[in-house]
Amino acid sequence: MQWGFSVRVLFVHTRPYLPQLLGGVETTTFDLCRQLTLMGHQTAVICELGRHGGVWLTNRIASRLSRRTFPRSSYRGTTVYRGFDPALGLPEVVADFKPDALVVQGSETAFALAAECRLTGVPTAFYFHELVSARKRTDFSQLDGMPLLANSAYTAKVVASLLGREAAVVPPLVDGAAYRTTTTRAHVTMVNPRKIKGGEIALELARACPDIPFVFIEAWNSADEFVDQLRDAAAALPNVTWRKSTTDMLGVYASTRIALMPSRWEETWGRVATEAQASGIPVLASNHAALPESVGPGGILVSPDAPLEDWVRALRSLWDDPALYERLSERARAFAARPEAQPAQRAAAFIAAVSQPPSCHTFQGQSPRASMRS
Repeated sequence: MQWGFSVRVLFVHTRPYLPQLLGGVETTTFDLCRQLTLMGHQTAVICELGRHGGVWLTNRIASRLSRRTFPRSSYRGTTVYRGFDPALGLPEVVADFKPDALVVQGSETAFALAAECRLTGVPTAFYFHELVSARKRTDFSQLDGMPLLANSAYTAKVVASLLGREAAVVPPLVDGAAYRTTTTRAHVTMVNPRKIKGGEIALELARACPDIPFVFIEAWNSADEFVDQLRDAAAALPNVTWRKSTTDMLGVYASTRIALMPSRWEETWGRVATEAQASGIPVLASNHAALPESVGPGGILVSPDAPLEDWVRALRSLWDDPALYERLSERARAFAARPEAQPAQRAAAFIAAVSQPPSCHTFQGQSPRASMRS
């Protein structure tokens, strides 16, 4: 398949998008859209509309005035179509945006949505950012013939085992310049201290190391009984500061000495590690799933099931040994600066992955884009 220089890509989300939901997939999509735009491509996002806040109200007014179920809007320069059912709104959005390619990403419902995307006749790719929903399935016929993308080599390996197909590895695009800062190295930072993320390990580390300051930052969805209990327990520790969710991650990294990621979850990437390492911040993380791939040489890995003593030993070595810290800090900075991790290279790899030859596709109907040719 050959496209002209400018490719029109529509990202298809099954859940809300920025600013209604701030997650790794949403942030990665935004950064990718921005970089693709800088490279001369055109991008848009179709997503579910959260039923709250000013975004919801503005959307409902625009929907009534335009008589569209998914009215066109903008978020920080990116075109966004929001509505209540992306599957039903897809034909309307495709007719308006006229994409060259659709890229489906999201949760379990993304598989059914991929089938709807194929019916539009627009070449569709499926981008794996998580594996929980895939592990629950035995039928992947919705993805037959679609190019597959994976956000890590780990994810690609699991996809191959489940689907018997290869996926192009395109790790999350993280604009290091947006996170690069001079840090005061004041504390250990853990983002999203839920149970599956190893929140109890972080709390026990803080309890075992009372001389080390910790900052715990909640995720956006904080309706979690475990998090409530953890917050109460953390309040009794004078070396722990608890913060609500924030969009100012640059400010967070500006005072971070070590990024803590003791996750027990099957992480398919570790975006916090990538962001932190842009400022030379070493990462203490679980030796699990794709976290070793994300951390690379810029940190220390510990088994999530290791005794607390192992975690304490690793943390103290980073905190107390200036030579080790500086060595890992430089490795983290160099790992973040490697050529293949830069935004332009990530975006180019993405375009190459979604523009595989048409023989790889089994779409129904004809593409509405006359500019596409094989």
